[in-house]
Amino acid sequence: MKKPNVQLKNVKTFRGMEGIGINADLYINGVKCLFVIDDANGGGMTYEENIRHKDPELVKANIKLMDNYIATLPEQKSIYGDKTFSVKVDRDIFINNILVEMENKKNQKKMEKLMQTCILIGIPNGDRYSYFNFKRPLSTIPRTTLQTQVTLIKMKNCKNGIEILNTNLQALGINV
Repeated sequence: MKKPNVQLKNVKTFRGMEGIGINADLYINGVKCLFVIDDANGGGMTYEENIRHKDPELVKANIKLMDNYIATLPEQKSIYGDKTFSVKVDRDIFINNILVEMENKKNQKKMEKLMQTCILIGIPNGDRYSYFNFKRPLSTIPRTTLQTQVTLIKMKNCKNGIEILNTNLQALGINV
């Protein structure tokens, strides 16, 4: 089955009783179909169908298309503490996966911007990192000076799985 084009737009987050909640518009194949609410109360998400759309049958058809696609997805591995288990992907998990992907892209873009003036260190594919800010573009720092700084950072800070995360250093002629 072909994957429908599912996007979240106008995402708003807030702090709730049981974590971070969201409000968002869910578009399927370019049509605003649902308003998604996670009120952060520890329960599932709530969905409000877009009843104001000029073609309500198209909205219903797109929702059905998405739900049928979700039903074909394999179980997803999940980790809780030291236990791993499989869960059936439902609408909530599917939408949460889209949110996680959006957040990862946003964080990657932020890191790439920081890499212009900073050396970033952290565990690859981790959710945290630190940086050493040179307060000017790394490309303006003499190569030997920058290489020395990178070597020092690596010697002092890169232990226990922590690595330099910059993807732009080799293009600057720096060995990592």
